[in-house]
Amino acid sequence: MPAVRPTPAAPLSRRRLLALPAAAAAATMTAPLFSPDAAVAGTYASRNLVDRSLAGPVTRAYRYLDVVQDAYVKGGEPRLLQSYNNESGLMTSAFVYDNALAVLAYLANPTVANVRRARLVGDALLWVQANDETFSDGRVRQAYAAGPMLFYGGGPYFPGLKRADGKASVLYPFGFGGSSTGDQAWTALALAQLYVDTRITKYLDGAVALGRWIAERSSPYRYGGYHGGLQSDGVTAQRWTATEHNIDAYALFALLAKLTRDRRWGARAAVAADFVRAMWNPAQGHFWTGTLGGNPGEDPNQINTGNIAEDTQTWALLGLGERCHDEAVDWAVEHLWNTDGGVGSQLPPGVKISGLAFSTEAKKATGTVPNSDLPNNPRAVWLEGNGHAALALLKRGRPGDAVLARRLLHETVVAQEQLGGGQTVGLTADPESGRLSNPGEGGTWTGTALPEQSGIVAASSAFDTGFLFGYFQRQHVGATSWFVMAAQGFNPFR
Repeated sequence: MPAVRPTPAAPLSRRRLLALPAAAAAATMTAPLFSPDAAVAGTYASRNLVDRSLAGPVTRAYRYLDVVQDAYVKGGEPRLLQSYNNESGLMTSAFVYDNALAVLAYLANPTVANVRRARLVGDALLWVQANDETFSDGRVRQAYAAGPMLFYGGGPYFPGLKRADGKASVLYPFGFGGSSTGDQAWTALALAQLYVDTRITKYLDGAVALGRWIAERSSPYRYGGYHGGLQSDGVTAQRWTATEHNIDAYALFALLAKLTRDRRWGARAAVAADFVRAMWNPAQGHFWTGTLGGNPGEDPNQINTGNIAEDTQTWALLGLGERCHDEAVDWAVEHLWNTDGGVGSQLPPGVKISGLAFSTEAKKATGTVPNSDLPNNPRAVWLEGNGHAALALLKRGRPGDAVLARRLLHETVVAQEQLGGGQTVGLTADPESGRLSNPGEGGTWTGTALPEQSGIVAASSAFDTGFLFGYFQRQHVGATSWFVMAAQGFNPFR
């Protein structure tokens, strides 16, 4: 894949590349939790596979997560996982959303080794929460450096998660300095689930701090809910509100209500749930993506009807669990189903992969994918979406749901076996600490080869989401984590 270099000023508007825009007890970055050999891979045998034939693919997926986690630091030092392979052009970017998913994927099969690995990530998230360069209000930023990298144009240089001044390495040159509501909620869900498994209070404290940060950002506009968060400057509030974010916030607040027995969390959950219900379109049986307000001149009192996303449909069932909206899953399957392969596809000759598109716009966008010279493939499959949909179908449990869920998982296995070969992660041949740096400026992307047939790529072919960013055929921590969770019937919202 050609290197894709995000444009820092691009007004990205969704969770992953949101270039718009701590109270917890922190683990130190120097004192290990346990001996260096304690985090070695253990058995991945799961007692909860939804299909026994997925045992091998799930084991390989866990192996991918382990390798990525150990790419720059081994042993007991807290660390984050680089979200994509080296060749992605995003260097060592570790998105907090992807890392929250990695925590939850490890907890989906809570062996001693997996819980230890989940704690390494959880402690790193607590550390960045407590060591922000500017703020101490419980927030985390969109992404951090997982390992050494020299940014485009010769600077700045990041030695890894911990900068030379002891602060967290926020990737502001990429525009990843913002704090979205969804990112805070997913980070908090991961920390809260860590508390459930370990009963170590610092994880609950971190989740509570993040929850309070979200609760202070209720939208002043017509439909209420919690707005999108803060832009890349870390100060300016978003005017739009996302259905997806409020599903995340509802699930977090409902969990915190159970864990803390504080009734205020129930009231906060109701604010999020009311917004999600207000976005229901009964005439067509789906949820709208949220409200307008991301672009100049847009009215945040109006619903965004221009692009309907997959995750909003399936996460509503997983997060809220309201049976009256079950048909949103059917809408997603009916309207977003794709089969990639043949002319115009990036798949190998003779290979086909089916599953869900990212959104309605992804199925009809023309031209090149944002920040890339690759053409949009309207038949591309969003592999993370296959995980969402499979898990939602399994949880709904209507006749035929389990069969379709298993098909989506096996389609993802085709991607695991056919795509992402030759991609690398970790230290390179660069003479300065093996940093990642742009080959066009004398550096190199090439690190250690990822295990064959292990990670799940983000997309079967490159596609435009319709929200000013795209996905590519790159091994991805997020897509791999959703596959692991869905294959084991693990609902991260609950």
